[in-house]
Formats: sequence, C-alpha cells, structure tokens
Amino acid sequence: MSRTFAKLGWAWLALLAGCATPEKVARMVVTAPNVQRAARSSQWADQLLRALCGGTNRFQSISIPVGPPEATLNAMLLPAGDYQLDFVSSVENDGHGHKLFTLKALPRTNCPPATVPERGTVFLLHGYSIQKETMAPWAFVLAQAGYRVVLLDLRGHGQSTGKTFSCGKYETSDLVQVLDYFDAKGICCGKVGVLGISFGADLALQWAARDARVAAVVAIAAYDQPEEAFVRFAQEMKIPVSIKVLEQALDLVASRLDLRWADWSGRTAMEHLSTPVFLIGGGRDTISPPGDLEVLKNAAPAGTRTLLIPEANHFVVGYWFQEIAQPVTSWFGERLAAEPLGD
Repeated sequence: MSRTFAKLGWAWLALLAGCATPEKVARMVVTAPNVQRAARSSQWADQLLRALCGGTNRFQSISIPVGPPEATLNAMLLPAGDYQLDFVSSVENDGHGHKLFTLKALPRTNCPPATVPERGTVFLLHGYSIQKETMAPWAFVLAQAGYRVVLLDLRGHGQSTGKTFSCGKYETSDLVQVLDYFDAKGICCGKVGVLGISFGADLALQWAARDARVAAVVAIAAYDQPEEAFVRFAQEMKIPVSIKVLEQALDLVASRLDLRWADWSGRTAMEHLSTPVFLIGGGRDTISPPGDLEVLKNAAPAGTRTLLIPEANHFVVGYWFQEIAQPVTSWFGERLAAEPLGD
C-alpha cells in the first residue's frame, strides 16, 4: 500500500540498467508480474486478513475462469456486516522534519455488533504489480457501510493466473466476464459499484464504459494517457532506463497487444460513460497529476464529482481515510441507493 510495493513491482526495470533496449523493455512490460517473479506468498496475506478479522479469515475465496487469453482469477468476498473495526489515517511528524503517513486498524471493544443490511455489491481493484489484499482496509470500510465487497486479483497478479499484462485490454474484458459469472451464480446483491486505485482506477473507468451494469465508480489516482503514466512512474521511481528507450518500448507494446493508446485513455472511457464518477486525486501525485484529474473531469458525464487531497502523493492518496472514507461511502450510498436487501 505504499511506495515499497511499487518498487517491488518495477524492480525488473532496474535489472535492465545499462543494457536496456526497447525490445527488452517492451517484453518485460507485457509480461505479467507473477511471471517476472514468483507470486508473492499468500502466507503474509492470510496473516494480515486474520489479524484484521480477529484471528479468523472472514473472506470467502472464489475462482473465476476468464479469457481469452485463458486465465483463472482469484477473488475474495466479504459480506456486509459490523466487523467492529475502524481504520484511521493521519500525517505525523517523525521528529526529523519529515512527515509520515500512517494507517491504523482500531478494533472496537465497547459496543455490541450492529445489524448491517446489504445494500449492493462493490468490487475493489488494486494497482499494477500488487494484489487484492492491499485493498482489505477498503473492504472493511465498505462492508460496514452495508456492501457486499469483492476483492479481485487481476490477471497475472497475486493468486490469479495469466501470462500477459495488457495495460487494460484483456483485464477489462475479464471484469465483464467476472460480473457475468457472479450474476449467473447469484453472488452479487443489489446494484454494482467499483472502486479502483491507480491502474485499478483506470480499469474501473474502462469497465464502466463497457458495462452498463456498473452503476457507481470511484476512481482514485486515475490517469489519462496510460503511456504517459508509464513514463512518469519510471521517473518517479528513478528507474535507470532512458525516457527515449521507454517511449520506443511503449510503441512496441501497443503493436504487440494490437491496441491504440488513445483508445485506452481515461478521457476516452469518460466519453463513453453514462454514469457520473467520483474522481479522487493527490496534489503531490506526479504519476496521476492534478492536470489529469482536470482532463478526466472535463470529459466526464454530468454529476461527476472530484476531490483533491493537497498533501497526498500517488502512493498514499488511496488510503487517506481521514478525508476520503466518508465521501466515498456517501457516493456509493447515493449511486447504489435502493431498499435494503434484508434486515
């Protein structure tokens, strides 16, 4: 949930230092993170979830076949409920003139669990190179607000299979198929919403633009042009690959995936959306900068809302709960409004 995860995900570029060619970089970009390195052990993820759930993993695991290209996606389902858990974020001084962002899980111990009727289903989409468990804080926030929550490992990430990272092309098709699967199995309840961070935010926009069943979108740290976001990320992380080589590599990526970058921009998705979006960005985000937020807002359907967190960068804005948790739950409450599905 931080710059550390991002560095792990992009460490492969550092290995190319001094010998990077556009062809090598392009090959690495389209190779799924789990193929480039061993998939992260699920042990730490299970330990995290058990710690958050008071010793018991309350998530139900589901496997969904998708394709082409063929892959199996791993998802976790958390029903609506009062899990007696609050998440609190803050910015604190470290005593050396630096500010540190912290996120804490605080168990409640002085009040009985409340009954929480289910009011809809919300999918959570993680960023590039990380996995669904990083979205666990949002799962609890939204489940306690009355939503059945689905955390999903994108293809080639976490516990999902898949050998190719397609910058949104295959992943968006996967999401349509996931919802088809859930509908057929009767897993979803009520209207459907999605919350994504970074690459997950881009996917949320692309999915909603292609699937009218998605009634509410929250896009955090979304970018406009994906190829520009790649370059900015490399600059932010000080990856030792020249911008020229990276730009040439991205041209090759588009050719190999048979896509046009403009077709997968945030602006293009916005122009095909019929439902308003809640856009959240960070004032210090150099990867999905405030300028991109403005571009997306200008192309968005009427009723779209934006929220800029001046102090937040790309790596923490998605967990800036002190300022975004309540507006996000309110947005889903408005957009997924319906009679409760049970008492």
